[in-house]
Amino acid sequence: MNVPPQFRRYLAVFCLAVAPSAVPAQRQHANSVSATSGGYKVADESSLQGTILSYTENSKTPPLGTHVLLQTSSGNVDVHLGDARVLHQAKLNLTPGMSARFVGQSQAVGKNTVFLARLVQAGSQIVAVRSQHGLPLTPGAARGKGAAKNTSASQHGGAR
Repeated sequence: MNVPPQFRRYLAVFCLAVAPSAVPAQRQHANSVSATSGGYKVADESSLQGTILSYTENSKTPPLGTHVLLQTSSGNVDVHLGDARVLHQAKLNLTPGMSARFVGQSQAVGKNTVFLARLVQAGSQIVAVRSQHGLPLTPGAARGKGAAKNTSASQHGGAR
């Protein structure tokens, strides 16, 4: 098949333009916040600490998934934790009244602001619930020999 050079050039430009935007969309967790559109950056993360007021495993409030209402010294914050099965797999139970710390960043979701947690700490246990790109993890994603070690290293400013 003989394809004119102009058409090949347009096809190449089209493929390059479409390919980068298609890859993140395929990796996103269903019904989750698009971390790439909001520009999730580990360098922009902050930490929230407070008392859990409520824990909702399957919230219908966007982004869908697990939410914690956290009482902080600055007021109450809606914290999104992604897929509850990641917490179950790590045997981390979050209950009202307990103290917890979350590392992540706030992003607008519709008309609300939600804190997208990447790391959850309750006591001495730390669980990663989001990738360093801000995408919610799925059960089994953090498995392997280095999973706990990597979470600890990123928590303490180790190699990333």
